[in-house]
Amino acid sequence: MSKIPISKIIRSKRKNIALVISHDATLVVRAPMRTSLSYIEKLVEEKFAWIERKMREFEKRPKADKKTFSEGEEFLYLGKKYKLELTDGLEIETTEDFELLFPKVFLWRAKARMHDWYKKQALKEITERTKVISEKLNLRYCSLKISNAKTNWGSCGPKNSLNFNWRLIMAPESVMDYVIIHELMHIIEKNHSARFWNKVAVVMPEYKSARKWLRENSKVLTLE
Repeated sequence: MSKIPISKIIRSKRKNIALVISHDATLVVRAPMRTSLSYIEKLVEEKFAWIERKMREFEKRPKADKKTFSEGEEFLYLGKKYKLELTDGLEIETTEDFELLFPKVFLWRAKARMHDWYKKQALKEITERTKVISEKLNLRYCSLKISNAKTNWGSCGPKNSLNFNWRLIMAPESVMDYVIIHELMHIIEKNHSARFWNKVAVVMPEYKSARKWLRENSKVLTLE
């Protein structure tokens, strides 16, 4: 039996160990603060068959093609596919005909420019949606930031500071709303107990389908 490498160990004030297969099919372990490395490695060895099966499942999921920024290439935005059209303008814009207008002058650093545009749109859309949803739920958060996290789609800090992955701007609005609701519920429940998931379900009864979509399509939400 070959050894499964652990990509990252994240220790926090949680009570239980969680084995997480990230979007790039690597193993992330979330563990209580004082959990020893030897204990974690033993658990990973015991769960070898399950981890290997999950990694194979992740490898079979849809993957994004490497972007070349050529005419007609498709880019995801709010769950829809937009075809790239190179323009003589100076702004990246979307049209009602599902075109993504991209200035030719940006081609020399196209990926960086597109990344900046996605982050800007993510901040705008997620801020607006979070404000609407939090007001309906009468929940207050102290701040909201857009992150470049590799594995997390969102997080809620001890002081109710919210962080959301910029790649969510590529996902359907229902999926974005699920992640927002998930993190807002952590203002009330700082865990993933049954009580936490019950609260999520009250706000979004169909949350499981959104979570499944995100799990199965995470690899296409990228600029790689």
